[in-house]
Amino acid sequence: WEREMNPLDLKIKSVIGFSGNVTGALQYSPCGRFVVYALGSLVVVKNVKTDKESFLDGHTHEVTCVRISRDGRTLASGQKNFAGVKADVIIWDFDEAKKMCSSGAVMIGDACIIRKLKQHLGKVQDIGFSRDSDYICTLGGPDDNALVVWRVADGEALCGSPAAPDSALCVMWLHGRNDRIVTAGHYNCRVWQVDFSLPKLHAMDVKMGQLRRVMQCLSITDDDHFAFFGTHTGDVIKVKIDRNDIHSPNDPDTTCPTMVGCSKHRFAKGVRSIRCVLNENTGNTNILVGAGDGTVTYLNNSMNVVTSCKAELMGAVKSLSLSPSKNEILAGTDLCNKYLMSADLSHVELKMSCHHGPVNDISFPEGCPDLIVTSSVGDIRIWNVRIRQELLRIQVPNLECLCCQVTPTGSSLVSGWNDGRIRAFYPETGRMKFVIPDAHSEKVTAIALCDNDSHSPWRMVSGGAEGKVRIWNVHSSHQTLVASLKEHRGAINCLKVNRDGSQCISASSDGSCIVWDLERYVRITAFFEPTVFTSVFFHPDESQMLTCGSNFKLSYWDAVDGQAIRVIEGGDAVMTSLDVEPEGEFFISGSEDKLVKVWHYDDGIPAAVGRGHSGGVKAVKMSPDLSQIVSVGAFGDIIFWEMPELSELRSHIDEIMGDDHK
Repeated sequence: WEREMNPLDLKIKSVIGFSGNVTGALQYSPCGRFVVYALGSLVVVKNVKTDKESFLDGHTHEVTCVRISRDGRTLASGQKNFAGVKADVIIWDFDEAKKMCSSGAVMIGDACIIRKLKQHLGKVQDIGFSRDSDYICTLGGPDDNALVVWRVADGEALCGSPAAPDSALCVMWLHGRNDRIVTAGHYNCRVWQVDFSLPKLHAMDVKMGQLRRVMQCLSITDDDHFAFFGTHTGDVIKVKIDRNDIHSPNDPDTTCPTMVGCSKHRFAKGVRSIRCVLNENTGNTNILVGAGDGTVTYLNNSMNVVTSCKAELMGAVKSLSLSPSKNEILAGTDLCNKYLMSADLSHVELKMSCHHGPVNDISFPEGCPDLIVTSSVGDIRIWNVRIRQELLRIQVPNLECLCCQVTPTGSSLVSGWNDGRIRAFYPETGRMKFVIPDAHSEKVTAIALCDNDSHSPWRMVSGGAEGKVRIWNVHSSHQTLVASLKEHRGAINCLKVNRDGSQCISASSDGSCIVWDLERYVRITAFFEPTVFTSVFFHPDESQMLTCGSNFKLSYWDAVDGQAIRVIEGGDAVMTSLDVEPEGEFFISGSEDKLVKVWHYDDGIPAAVGRGHSGGVKAVKMSPDLSQIVSVGAFGDIIFWEMPELSELRSHIDEIMGDDHK
């Protein structure tokens, strides 16, 4: 139906997001002009000079590994999937992706995909390209644990084998040979020979003596003689990986891969990423180590820490990538921070920060389109919209902020948390203003402001996971509970107050929406539907209400008697969020099908659709000046969309509806 109507495409202005928990997923291209990284189910290609971004969309679940071929012409990425279901490996045309990124194209997955490979169950753990990029090896996750070698040209699986008796975690092809692969993982480390004539894989275990380690990452020296492994216990193991070629079973092995060293220093929280760096002046190979406590440093050829080179980052260092000129290092952490460092680690610059968990809510200060407030796991952040930069971070460790609102005067930032408390902060400094302990017996899931906070007391409404709606008076020195309304039997997912603050509507998971009188604190009307209501709003003229929920539909309701006026299809998944422009002519929606839509209210048809999220859309908001739309997602991504002119949207609706449409 939508294809017949052909809605406009929303243009992406900018994106904030990065899947920092994916090991090695932040990489320089061999030419140095592009950076590739994972964002949920997307692979992002970014031009370093122009900051243009393009998205390779094709995965159905989170991307778990990304690798660029050595010649820089192809790109491969793997994903996770449901247990027992095969997970995709996608090979992309990286040359075409770079061209399209430079030209300004955004969603380029269909144009750049070469083929999909399906073999591993549940998850693709890691990927490696051969020396000449003609072959690719893939490593399955814990449920699969198989090593498979593929031919890139036709996508044929040449040979495979169980990777190890226990789970294997990382794989890498040798730099100078097409027939040697190294794998490592839980108490296993193997050097593989690929016989393409049969074809078959032959494994040779590394002689580790009495040492048993969980090896999480590996890197191989340029001369292919040694490999270095980062372990869960924080030490670095050096292995000589030379081995015999495949020979008769009766012939003894004269050369076996053997451990030759182990670092005395142990890095806190384990070694999470490792890279071999050749010092061209001395010819020695240094080991760049990223630790779980955020430490980045070098080990010299003797496996000792180089104390003069050290950097401290925020979060476990999961990605380290050297620029082709080897004078810069790009680092990514599991707290979704990206850093640019000099090769000697003397200079560290934070290039991007973003949420490392789902973003639950978003709010604009009244009349201020240049700032947004987002709430997520462990913190609330205030962003400058124009420069995409984080201005303030309010951290509350080990908790999750589920909703947030800025008061009309901008003096308070009110938020609801999963410990049942309402916390208010000063937006300028992030200091605590007040706390309402035990505001709800369970999570505080929704908040709405009733009055202007320029005079005291002012009122606010909160909803909890236990189904109660509570009204609070906020004084300059204390907060008091005015009323507690208990009619819902499920969590309150959304609260909206009408323009004069006399009524409030609550949308609940129990399939009901109730309109409350905020003067007498009684129910005015209620309506029901067999769905989980996720969002609701009053039409600006307050004659109707619009709801969305788990039935994939948008429902219009009469504000007087609560009768359903009409129901329309909203999308192909759960509808999660709604917002309306001040005149009520258009509204926007977000849903679990990764789409943001602009709808014409009276005709009930989508005028524009935005594609760019890597997962479900959690919340959407229009800026106060109607210049842009901001949407937040389940993978911590924040997308800024260019809002089409209302006149352009009207013209497009007229084209869809025909000449008789007024």
